[in-house]
Amino acid sequence: MDPSQPGGQQPSDQPQQSGGPQPHPATAAPPPYPGPHPYPGPQPHPAYQPHHQFPGFPVPPPPPPAPSVNGLAIASLVTGIVCCLPPLGLVFGTIAIRQIRKKGQRGLGMAFTGTILSAVSTVLVVIMFATGAAGSLWDGFEKGMDEASRNRSAMDLRKGDCVDLPGGGGLEDTEVLTVQTVDCAERHDAEITGIFQITGFKEYPGESRVEALAEERCEKINRKYALDPWDIPAEAELYYYVPLRESWAFGDREVVCTLAVSDKDGLTGSLRTDVAALDRHQTAYLTAESQADSASNDVPVEEYSDDRAAYRAWAREASAVFSAQARALRDHDWPAKAEKTMAKRAKEFDAVALDWDKAADAKGEDAFWGHVAAADGPLENDGTEVEVRKALGLRSTPPPEGDSQV
Repeated sequence: MDPSQPGGQQPSDQPQQSGGPQPHPATAAPPPYPGPHPYPGPQPHPAYQPHHQFPGFPVPPPPPPAPSVNGLAIASLVTGIVCCLPPLGLVFGTIAIRQIRKKGQRGLGMAFTGTILSAVSTVLVVIMFATGAAGSLWDGFEKGMDEASRNRSAMDLRKGDCVDLPGGGGLEDTEVLTVQTVDCAERHDAEITGIFQITGFKEYPGESRVEALAEERCEKINRKYALDPWDIPAEAELYYYVPLRESWAFGDREVVCTLAVSDKDGLTGSLRTDVAALDRHQTAYLTAESQADSASNDVPVEEYSDDRAAYRAWAREASAVFSAQARALRDHDWPAKAEKTMAKRAKEFDAVALDWDKAADAKGEDAFWGHVAAADGPLENDGTEVEVRKALGLRSTPPPEGDSQV
């Protein structure tokens, strides 16, 4: 038997072997099992097929694509809901219904809904125009939009903004979320002079600490923003917005500094007289005056008897500042019409510096304050300042008695 054909007959053209037993072929296959289904013997492993296919079964065709949603149906629904140009939504819906039925698209319900809503809106608009209600509605809308544009978060104010204070302009402590901005040419309660961030604290440092920081920094910011104290109304006060414990938890660290007036007259026009609004000669002069004024008013917190060293240090610092500003006045290249009066002002600053030196060396409290009073003498004489201001084109009318608290 042919080992490759189990159970079959040898072909007739093969020579017959005779005599004796025959050796068992090494490659002969075992005899077949009896029965109607013979064991076919080893078969080669079928090739691997893709995981979604099975040998002998055809792959089903992909399902047909879903019909698309008609774009005009969507436009009709949106236009009908928001009531903007209702006739347009009516047109969109009518065209969409025709296209959907012709092309077999989806969106018939949206088209019907948009058409109905737009039709209702169109009727309402016609009635409003016929009765005059549309004009009143638009006026109210414009007024609301104008008020909304003026209202800003207290954390979204900017240097130079003019604002109305909440609560009718009072300067009492009030929690504020929004502030209404106003054109600086119009009547307003306050003007934003600058903004700074509180740093160096991981946790809320407490109301008193926050207010102390605001007071100190805002005084300096106000002086830089309004260099000319003669342009600040006597009733103007330092006012600021500080973060609360609750807003601190959300990352609020911003202090907003202002110059504010609490009476009904308020402010009209900007108080800004900084480097952005002055020429270099005006800036140089007003900076010298501001530095000298700050040194004179930087009084220690404790009483003289409790901290004499602090008062002596104050006097020496004031003397150094006046001497430095006297040199600055002499070194600046003033216009010819201002040179003489500037030399006079520098001489007055030198005299003030000497009086502060004497105060620093005073043996007792009475002597100390006596020299401080003498140092104030030249500064209280407005004659030289008026001459300087006229020469530089600054305001030359001295402020009334009762200077600003700024």
